[in-house]
This record gives sequence, C-alpha cells and structure tokens, in this order.
Amino acid sequence: MKKMRFLASSFRVCCALVFCFGLNQNFVKAQDTTTLVFDAFYDQVIKFHPLAKVANLLPEMAKAELRSARGAFDPVVQANMRGKQTNDKNSYQYIEPQIKIPTLPGIDFKAGLDQSSGISVNPEVGKYNELTGGTRDVQYQLFYAGVSVPLLRGLFTDVRRNELRHAQLLQGLNQAEQISQINKLLLEAAKVYWDWQQSYAQYKLMQENFLLAQNRINFIVQRILAGEEKPIDSVEAWVEYQRREALLLEQTLVFQNAGLTLSNFLWNDQNQPLQLSPFVIPSVLGSSIEKLSIDSIQRLSENANTAHPDLLKLQFKLKQSELDRKLAIENLKPQLNFDYIPFQTYTAGSRDEVDALFMRNYKYGVSFYSSVFLRKERGKLQLTNYKIQQNQFQLQQGKREIENRILIAYNQLQTAEQMIEIQQRLVQNASLLRNAEEMRFESGESSLFLINQRERALLEAQSKLAELTAKYAKAKYQLQWASGTKLF
Repeated sequence: MKKMRFLASSFRVCCALVFCFGLNQNFVKAQDTTTLVFDAFYDQVIKFHPLAKVANLLPEMAKAELRSARGAFDPVVQANMRGKQTNDKNSYQYIEPQIKIPTLPGIDFKAGLDQSSGISVNPEVGKYNELTGGTRDVQYQLFYAGVSVPLLRGLFTDVRRNELRHAQLLQGLNQAEQISQINKLLLEAAKVYWDWQQSYAQYKLMQENFLLAQNRINFIVQRILAGEEKPIDSVEAWVEYQRREALLLEQTLVFQNAGLTLSNFLWNDQNQPLQLSPFVIPSVLGSSIEKLSIDSIQRLSENANTAHPDLLKLQFKLKQSELDRKLAIENLKPQLNFDYIPFQTYTAGSRDEVDALFMRNYKYGVSFYSSVFLRKERGKLQLTNYKIQQNQFQLQQGKREIENRILIAYNQLQTAEQMIEIQQRLVQNASLLRNAEEMRFESGESSLFLINQRERALLEAQSKLAELTAKYAKAKYQLQWASGTKLF
C-alpha cells in the first residue's frame, strides 16, 4: 500500500515537471535571427562613429593651420589719408596707398603712391615749398618702390617662417594622430565585438544544455512510469534542470548586456545612434587560428620603429622643438634692418618733370635694436633645449614601450594558440566521457548523477574554449595595434 502511495506521489511530481516544461517552451523557442558579420560592423564603425569623424577632422584642421600660417606672406594693401584746413585754405592733404609683399627669404617688397597737395606740404615729402615759399596751393604725386632687408636677426628665420614650418609639420603630426585615434577606437570595437561573440557562444551552450536537461526529465519520467528507474531520479533531474535554467538566465543577461555595449559603436549616416536588435547574432569569422612566424614579428617591429603613429607624433614634435631652437638662436642676434627705396618718380600738376631714377632720387633707412643682457632670449633658448631633451627621452621611452608591447601581444597570441589546442582536445575527451557515461546509464550501469557531472565538465570545457577563441581574436587585433599597423 505504501509503495502504491509512493508511486502515485512520484507520478504527480512527474506530471508537475512536464507541466513546468510546457511553461518554459517560450524561453528556448527559436527565433529568426540576422548575423552581424565582423567586417560589416568594422566598416560601420569606421564610417559613422563620432570619434572616427573627429579623427578625420584632424588633417583638415592641419590644412587650415597651414593656410593660416601662409597668410603671413600674403600681400598687404593699406592706405592712409590725412589733411588740414586753415582759414578756408587747404594747408595740406596727404593720400598714401601702399602695397607690401612679404617673401619667404625674409625680404619685404613695398611700393606705393604718395599724393600731396596744399600750401604747407611737408618739405620731407615734397619739394614745391622750396619754389613757392608756401604761397601756392600745389599738388604732386610720388610713386616709389623698394625693399626692407633684415641683416642680422631674421636673416635665416623669423616668427613668420617658423610658424609656417610648424604648420607644415603639423600636417604629418595630425595624420599620425588620426591613425592613432582611429586605431584605438577600432581596437576597442573589436574587443567589444568578440566579447559579444563569446557571450553568444556561451549562451548557446547554456541553451543546449538546458534543452538537454528538459528532454532528460521527460526520458526519466517515462522510465519511472515504466518501473525502470527509481522515483528519486526525478528529483535529481529536476535539480539539474533548475541549475541549468539559472545558468541560462544568467548567461542571457550577459549576452543582452554585451549587445548593449556593442550598440555604443553603432551609428548611421545621419549621426543617429543605433540600438542592436535582440535577434542579431555575431559571426565567428575572424577568430580562425592563423599561426604567426618569428619573421612576421620582426617585420612588425621594424615597421613600428619607422611608421608607428605614436613614434611619428614624437618625431614631429621633436622637429617642431628644433625649429623653435633655431628661432631662439636667431633672436640672440641684434636686430638690424635696412630699408632702401631706389625707385622714385615725381609728377606735378603744373610742372612736367621726371628726375633721374636710382641716382638722384632714392631713400634709405637703418634701424638697430638689441637687449643689453639678452636674458629673455637666453632663457627662451634654454627652455627650448630642455624641451628638445624631453622629446628625445620620450622618443626613446616610446620605442622601448612599443617593442615590449609587441612582444607582450605576441606572447598572448602564442599562448592563446596553444591553450586553444589543449582545450579542443579537452572538449573532445570530455565529450567522449559524457557519451560513454550516457551509454552506461541507458544500459543501467550508471546513474543520472554521474551523467550530470560529466555534462558539467563538458560544459565548462566548451565554455572555456569559447572564451579562448574570443581571446585569440582580440589578441590578433591587439598585436596589430601594438605594432602601429593601420587597422582601417
């Protein structure tokens, strides 16, 4: 009688379990999915991510800086006008338009037209006062052309030329910065993608094991009802089912959150953020094992020493500091400028006279300036020398860090390759043990507890393999980034 009550109770437990499975069918129901291939994701990030667009502005900003620096050598047109009226008489009126043309060698050309009229024209700019004694309202025009030449300071370089060369170097510096910023963005995007791919692979494993536990309970119930298994085995199956359900829920959350993290890198051509659909899944392309030779590492290291964007930035900054040093040395010289206007032609309203050029009509000027102690100039030179030393030390340290960064990434890649090979064999052996244990169970020589233990070991090995596969894919991009290889 007790046995009949126990069997009835077990039957009710089994029926309840079958009912619970019906409630959880939607949890593992297959949905139509779309695959997001890694290359398509990569291309989307390069084209539309805001940080990629920010980096793409750097070359344009360098062009604008260069255009601004070249503006210091643009021709300049200026004009002055002044006059005076005394007792309703025109004392004087001066109109002085001028054009000045700076040149890269530091010589400035200038030409202009001085037009004067009145009864009190300055003798320095006119000659009719000598003839009229200031009693006639005279008018004359003077056309002139000449040069201004720095003889000491500014002969080899000056602020204008220094800024122009700085702007020319800025183009290379900003290009290197562009590559560095986009490479950093793409490396982060690649890591997030493969984390997402890993979470999906582990989610599928948890889902398969959950379905397996569900099917096994149906199998156990049938065997209990047939009298081939003990009713206590249904409790063992139910406990394992609940454990795997909890694991599946946990991994589902991980996969969902990984998709949300990936959405941070998805934007459209309208600068609008995109949200990843729950039915979009990752691909496994790009995680295939490709062994890297020692020669390849040597080539990557050699390429990094000459073309790594971080080193190029330091080299351009060093060149800019050297330009500043040349300017600081130039500023130690006294300032001595010579102005010479050999070409002057006079024309008068009442007098037709053109004097001889270059011989009788010319104008010159000399200006000199120098600080007595040159403390400002010497301090500037010392400061520039210190900056050059800083840049040199940073360049040496940067080369060292990049070399070790490449070796670290290579070691991670090599270790991941070896661990994947070991883990693949481990998965194969764990699968063999699980299959053998299942065959023994079906023949009545094993227990459900042992099968669950074998499946847990297999699930752990498969999950670890998915983790190592994603780690290998990330290590490949880490190595390319460490060597400064352009990722786009």
